[in-house]
This record gives sequence, structure tokens and C-alpha cells, in this order.
Amino acid sequence: MLLLLVGCFPSATDLGPDGSTDTTPADSGTVVTDPEADDARVRALTDLPEGDAPCREPVLVRVSFTVDGDTFYARAEEDDEQLNVRMIGVDTPEVSHEGEPAECFANEAWTFSAEALEERLAWLTFDAECTDAYDRSLAYVIRGEGASGFHNRVLARGGYADELTIAPNDTWADAIADDVREARSEGKGLWGACDGR
Repeated sequence: MLLLLVGCFPSATDLGPDGSTDTTPADSGTVVTDPEADDARVRALTDLPEGDAPCREPVLVRVSFTVDGDTFYARAEEDDEQLNVRMIGVDTPEVSHEGEPAECFANEAWTFSAEALEERLAWLTFDAECTDAYDRSLAYVIRGEGASGFHNRVLARGGYADELTIAPNDTWADAIADDVREARSEGKGLWGACDGR
């Protein structure tokens, strides 16, 4: 009986950023499920949100491994550069590490990013500073058109992340703060699941 029920429920990859089953990429009109078609769609993106004075040109990468909801490893398509990426403007709860337990909603944020990004192409765009003190690339992650293709904003709007503004990487700070306020007012994600947030 359990096997019959498993196919009845959508997986996290079938869910939109608001938890609905509408996964239609913004402005595309169709759901893309074929990996080659998805790669072609991402490669063709031209309207890439970035900082006002980006420290480098956008980079097309394939995400290889997510560390947590806001950090992942990726490899650049053009030159095979390995990047450790920390998303700008968002802060997901910490997963369990160094003997510390996971924070509330950390595993959900990690799973959401893993299922949305791993083994997929994404554009990384940049703001004023390219790296942090841990030598991670600081980036905006773009997989589609509009806000629903801007993964940093998807995390904020879905209640998977709080805002984290660190100047001078603050071009999209107001939009991300608005996304967090909306998620918080609707009790989405961590805002409904975690006491004290």
C-alpha cells in the first residue's frame, strides 16, 4: 500500500518556491523536465540580475554538491573552475556540523536547494565583492527569468532563509528583504515551523 501512495505525493522537486505544485518557470509558459532542454533553457538566459558594479562577468556553472541551503560547490562550464559558492543576501539555518545539532528548518532548506540545484546548470552573477573571508565565491544564483528563477529570492520567498545584507554586496537587499517579510507574514517555512524566529 505504501508503494502505491508514494507516487501520489509531489516531491520537493515538483514543488514551486511557495510549496505549491506549480513549477512553471516564470515567463516560460511550460514546465521543463528534460535535462537537455533544461540546460538549453538556462544557457539561453540573457536577463541576468547582478550587482550594480559586479566584480566579474556572469559564470555558467553546473552545481555538483550542496553543503547547506545557501552554500554549494559548482564547476564552471567554460574553464572547469571549481567554485565554493555562498549565496548573497540570504542566510539559511545551519545544518548539523562539528557536533552541533541542526537549527530548525536547516534540513528542509538544504533539501530544497539540493533538489533545485544539484546536477543542474545555473548562472552565477556577482555584486561588488567576489569572495568572502572563507574564500567562497559570493553570488546570485539564476536558473530562470524573473523572481521565480532567482534562487536567492526563491529561498527568501519560500521561508527557507532570512535576509543577510553585507555591504557592499547589497544591490538586491531591498527585494530580498521584501521576500522575507512576505514569507514571514504568511508563516511560510521556518517562519511557521520555528519558535523564536
